[in-house]
Amino acid sequence: MDQYLFFAVAGSVLVMLRYGTYLYTVYQGQTKPHAFTWLLLGSVSSIGAWAQFELNGGPSAWVLGLMAATCLLIALLAFFVGYRDYKKSDWAALIICFMAIPLWKATDNPVLALVIVVFIDFLSYWPTIRKSFNRPQTEPPISAFISGVRYLMVMLAVPDPTWENIVYPLYLMLIDWAFAVYIVIRRYQMGYPLHEYVQKKEQPQRVD
Repeated sequence: MDQYLFFAVAGSVLVMLRYGTYLYTVYQGQTKPHAFTWLLLGSVSSIGAWAQFELNGGPSAWVLGLMAATCLLIALLAFFVGYRDYKKSDWAALIICFMAIPLWKATDNPVLALVIVVFIDFLSYWPTIRKSFNRPQTEPPISAFISGVRYLMVMLAVPDPTWENIVYPLYLMLIDWAFAVYIVIRRYQMGYPLHEYVQKKEQPQRVD
């Protein structure tokens, strides 16, 4: 097994670990995924996987493909057991993101495709960021941290690294780690346990 395949396998294992812990907290009723975010993440990851393949990203594209399929599965689940209090800004983010997706289809330039993907991916985080500001207990920080490590494996799985095929996984790694820190800070500020598997008997009052 060459080193690039090794890191791709390691990244795939982290994909399953990341979403395994996430789905466990959903099952426990602690995590309430926002369907819009996961639908957009799944769509964007599918585009990113294809762009990474076009940019000779090698086995790294496999990891992104696995991630895309899992995100879409969580999106489907979120429509039934997830967060349902959708705001106008959530709908706006959803519509803008899906309007931007055809721009990717209209270009044969994989670099431009990645720029569009990064824009859509950043915007797709908005519904979950908004929800988590007042409900930080509904998102697990450990899962987001594992997700960032996974993208580190994706970068290491690129046989011929260039800025074009590194920038997307690098962005994903940094934004996932930033989101994990954001959740920890909001949990601390609102008096929730920092570890998602610890239940608190008396929950603080929250204002949406």
